[in-house]
Amino acid sequence: MTETVNKKSGNIIIENRQKLTAGGVKDVESFSTEKIVLVTENHLLTVTGSNMKVKKLSTETGEIFIEGEINGCVYTPGRSEREGFLRRVLK
Repeated sequence: MTETVNKKSGNIIIENRQKLTAGGVKDVESFSTEKIVLVTENHLLTVTGSNMKVKKLSTETGEIFIEGEINGCVYTPGRSEREGFLRRVLK
């Protein structure tokens, strides 16, 4: 039996600056009420705002739902797993 998963990679939907839905998310690197850093297929996606909460993260579909005041979204080039590990250890 073959299982297919619908991963909407690279899609970002922001509704009234209060709700954000993003696809292609592999993991949440860090989060606070003002900043959420997401690991996507090839990049890091940083969402900034205030009173933000991760309402749902589905690793099966790669979708994340965030609520709060959304002020900005920025993609930055991805990093290797080794660099991420060292960065976390040396913090």
